Amino acid sequence: MPGDSGSEGYRAAVQRVGLFSNARRGVVAVSGSGALQVVNGLASNDVKHVPSGRGVYSFLLDRRGRVVVDLRVLPVAGFEGDAGDGGMEALWLDTPGEALPPLMDHLRKYVPPMLARHHVTDVAVHGLIGPRAAEALERWEAAAGASLARRPDELAPLEATTVHLGGAAALAIRREEIEGAGFDLYVDRAGGARDAERLTRQLEDAVTGAGGAAAVRGDWEILRMERGLPVFGSELGAERLAQEAGQDDRAISFAKGCFTGQEVVARIHYRGHVNRHLRGLRWAPDALPRARDLVGASLRTTGGTDRARPVGLVTSAVRSPRFGPIGLGYVRREIAPGAVLESMDHPGVALHVTELPFTHK
Repeated sequence: MPGDSGSEGYRAAVQRVGLFSNARRGVVAVSGSGALQVVNGLASNDVKHVPSGRGVYSFLLDRRGRVVVDLRVLPVAGFEGDAGDGGMEALWLDTPGEALPPLMDHLRKYVPPMLARHHVTDVAVHGLIGPRAAEALERWEAAAGASLARRPDELAPLEATTVHLGGAAALAIRREEIEGAGFDLYVDRAGGARDAERLTRQLEDAVTGAGGAAAVRGDWEILRMERGLPVFGSELGAERLAQEAGQDDRAISFAKGCFTGQEVVARIHYRGHVNRHLRGLRWAPDALPRARDLVGASLRTTGGTDRARPVGLVTSAVRSPRFGPIGLGYVRREIAPGAVLESMDHPGVALHVTELPFTHK
């Protein structure tokens, strides 16, 4: 679990620009004449615009409507030039590194080889987060001798453009607001360690020139929790129904038709409800020395005769430099924002249930 305080990289990402280099992501290429059809049949979101450069965030679900992985479905670098496998369709699936094994298992199970092939790429992901991210990206472009097919400020959220980098092609994506405004750069490491190190140094110099700084994974953990962003392994996983995380607008299309798990998703949406919702949690700074001690704690109500029954679970917790101790967790739907709960392992620590994100408070 990351530490409970923000570094210079965190402050840079909030005020200027922070570089999250070599982010722990797994990028899987899916190619073949049926790639788009196959991925659309698995993804909870509609991927029809991906070949033209508009990526989407989506879940892959099992037949019970539970989350196998969350991911971005993206075009490949060079898509404007009809790049791909002999003119056939090609997509990238970008998922958290720890979600790569279940993603590959899911693809092996559901992707017919006659329609599409898939393999793990050696693509590295570098994130530029903050109000000066576009400036830093343009500084890097000039210093590296790169060329963006479109200007960064022209891109909509999750829209892509190819970056021509020497004889190779990279991909730049505008991030969604919930992820922290900025851009992600996808670069193939096929050139070897020396080229990868040079790229990282160039990005660091560009970020420094824009007044920013390099950041670390702990900084990202604070930033994403401040924004109420659920992540695989904490808030998302095989025990969670897709709609419990509150990401319907980002991750689910209710109009696209069939996909794996669609029947459960549709039944919940049109006829029912989920019993748990992702909420924010806050508590007094002096109530608990270390925020991470709450992770995994069951929650109960603070009064009444039903205090032995758990009504929630803490999934993540940090100490935010801006908002103090904050956490994410699932609570039963009858527990409304404004309610006060306590950890069953830490009696007396009052946890205030809040709407997300914390950044809009």
